[in-house]
Amino acid sequence: MFGSNDIPRKPKMQPLNAEIEDCNIGTTENPKMVKLSKSLPTDQKLKYIELFKEFQYVFAWSYEDLKSYDTSVIKHTIPLKENQRPF
Repeated sequence: MFGSNDIPRKPKMQPLNAEIEDCNIGTTENPKMVKLSKSLPTDQKLKYIELFKEFQYVFAWSYEDLKSYDTSVIKHTIPLKENQRPF
């Protein structure tokens, strides 16, 4: 499955070439764009849009939205062992 350098021999993930469309879940004055697949059935697309509109407050739409959060919560760290070389 993996080679000597921990690189997958046959990666299974392939790029998705599906067509997508932008959908505005905000207003015309304050657009909030999400991308949805064009191949979704209309009923599913409407359910996704409804869900995104209901929970749009959980997304950061601009950098100003991120400033109110504590950086210790959203800061990424890589724990390293003392006296050990990372590999």
